[in-house]
Amino acid sequence: MKRRQALKRLLQASGGMVATLLPGCVNSQHLRLLFAVEPQQFDQPLPEHRVTPVGEFYVQSYASPPEVNLDTWQLQFTGLVDQPLTLKFTDILAAPQADFYLTMECIGNRTGGKQIGNALWMGTPLLPFLKQVGVQDKAVEFMLHGADSYETTLPVADLMRSDVQLVHRMNGEPLTRSHGFPLRIIIPGRYGQKQPKWLTEIEAIATPKKGYWERQGWSNTAKIATHAIAQKVQGEKVWNKNYHIDLPRMGESGWQGGVTLAGVAIDQAQPMEWVRISTDNGQTWMQADINQPSSPHEWTLWQYLWQPTQPGTYKLLAQAKSRTETQKIIDKNGKDGSAGILRISVNLEP
Repeated sequence: MKRRQALKRLLQASGGMVATLLPGCVNSQHLRLLFAVEPQQFDQPLPEHRVTPVGEFYVQSYASPPEVNLDTWQLQFTGLVDQPLTLKFTDILAAPQADFYLTMECIGNRTGGKQIGNALWMGTPLLPFLKQVGVQDKAVEFMLHGADSYETTLPVADLMRSDVQLVHRMNGEPLTRSHGFPLRIIIPGRYGQKQPKWLTEIEAIATPKKGYWERQGWSNTAKIATHAIAQKVQGEKVWNKNYHIDLPRMGESGWQGGVTLAGVAIDQAQPMEWVRISTDNGQTWMQADINQPSSPHEWTLWQYLWQPTQPGTYKLLAQAKSRTETQKIIDKNGKDGSAGILRISVNLEP
């Protein structure tokens, strides 16, 4: 197989991401390359799913993970409801269960950062329980409480969607202590700060309030913005502030045979229409290959084969567009989620 043909397809599902700090994100101990680098694997088609291993999934924490006793754990529905309800873990398991893929990202994830991961979750819809308790008309928000004393709020309508889930399994296994054992809530389209772990109470309230991170100035809506994240250039990861790469002309990582670029793109709720690549700092753009995940809440995988002809220093950019939003070139407000475009400097040696 010729190198050009071999490089046409990139990426076999593997690997994941970890976190740094801000807000409430802590480092995992592991960091694995996202994409296969052996040329004989580049002819594989983009998979529909790429799952982040639990041990490499970023961790978002307001405080130290609490010790939760499953035998005594309860989820309470309180406040402005007609019939307050207390659920045990067996009640959660007795409800209808479903698996679904969803990508979660920390709102503090900087442009091109690694505080993002994709998992196969299992849980049960929240909506039937809200209908059972009868949310009163004067309720305007729900306050979500965790066993670690974390709290955040969302409008009533946002939690009464059919896709909001009470989750107890991640990648086929029970939630670990770090990821919210025994139960966390998943609210598609929101950054992680709106999806508390160790969930213990859902309180209907009449007056809007702000949660812990929101009181620190972070977005109160925390809606995910459309954005692409470049993760790898010619076998070298470009996250973790490594935004400059030197490539030799020849050899296994040489640029003369083509340079592979790859990453992910994510949107709040719409399928991705395109991811495009610029190798000249945004003057011209070329469309990348993307996959078609079954859920708009799961990251879109993208890849591009760049075939430069001259040495020099180039600025690489990746931009995404969903059905409703095009990624900003520059995003100055980092406290609503960093959605600006990462500029990667690549030096092609003579």
